[in-house]
Amino acid sequence: MSDAAAGPERLPVIDALRALALSGVILMNLIGMVMVYAPGQVIQSAGPADYAMSAADLIFVQGKARSTFAFLFGVGFGLLMSRTGAGFHAYYLRRMSALLLIGLINMAFLFWGDILILYAVMGMVLSLFRGWSDRAILTLGLVLIAVPPVVAGAIEIVTGGPLAGLSGVLPADGWAKVEARAPIYAGGDYPAMVRANVAYYVEKHLFDTVHVAVYSLGVLGLFLTGLWTARKGVFANVEAHRAFLRKVALVCLPIGLPLSVVQALPTAGMTFEGPVNGLVAMTYVGLPMTAFGYVAVLTLWLSKGGGWLRSSLTPMGRMALTGYLGSNLIGSFIWYGWGLGLMGKVNFVAMNLLSLAVFAGLAVFSAIWVKMFRQGPVEGLWRRLSGPRTRAA
Repeated sequence: MSDAAAGPERLPVIDALRALALSGVILMNLIGMVMVYAPGQVIQSAGPADYAMSAADLIFVQGKARSTFAFLFGVGFGLLMSRTGAGFHAYYLRRMSALLLIGLINMAFLFWGDILILYAVMGMVLSLFRGWSDRAILTLGLVLIAVPPVVAGAIEIVTGGPLAGLSGVLPADGWAKVEARAPIYAGGDYPAMVRANVAYYVEKHLFDTVHVAVYSLGVLGLFLTGLWTARKGVFANVEAHRAFLRKVALVCLPIGLPLSVVQALPTAGMTFEGPVNGLVAMTYVGLPMTAFGYVAVLTLWLSKGGGWLRSSLTPMGRMALTGYLGSNLIGSFIWYGWGLGLMGKVNFVAMNLLSLAVFAGLAVFSAIWVKMFRQGPVEGLWRRLSGPRTRAA
């Protein structure tokens, strides 16, 4: 979603990047809706093509799309702040409060894996740093991205295994309890699914506390680095920053992608014991690092040779919040028992193709919508709930 108002001030490159990030978020969300509750059914029927597709998703998309999304949220914050005059802080708190409400609705009624609640909370925290210097913002952002996973991994090395969460339950035991709710999602009792969604969201924070903390601090770090990038005018004047973007790509991708391969191994089914598990946990830092590389490469391309793709994706980027919520509704309807009930009945390749079709359909819808209206339907609601925005003189 965007945190900058629609209008002539928008930067098409950012909208195109946001749409590309959303395509990855949709892919991983639609797969996650199935793999949390019916992994055995999918794996049992998987063939070589399914394993290859799953590996590609884990290495190249998992964690990178959501990191890019968070980074662009920070960019949007910076742009919005530069275009809003006195009263920005009060306006932004109203904006984040409205996003929090939308997130709570999404989490309960559409998708248990909501990110909007965290974005709203961390957005409020981000606003506290708006007066910091560029150097301080960049330094804190990089520290929040890199240090928490390293510290969490070091703790695992010292203790010999994952730490229990605030509830006293180990993550593996907590996830087993979550998976045990699969019959609720396979069934057609929608109110029961809503209760299960809320239970998942609360319990995950209590049993997987360390990972939630690492992820949440990383999101704030990505917000801050996005804010720094907006302040430096990287997207407003890509040509002047081409050397910087090339350097980011050349540093981040060769380091981030190998770390992503290691990070994907536990999800792919490999198990590690003792200190090795802690070392693997440290490689989480490769996910946002790879995302930085992706952003740099895509920005270089979209600003010069990818005009056709940029113009095609811009409407979707302007309506990212609508697209995100719409994909959650579609995925819930396709997979769970209140809708078509296809959870566990579709292989990895088909899930990827379905996710691509959902994204393409939403992109077409966005292109049609923006020809008639200034903002997407949910974006318009968000803006109305946020109240008036004070313009800079």
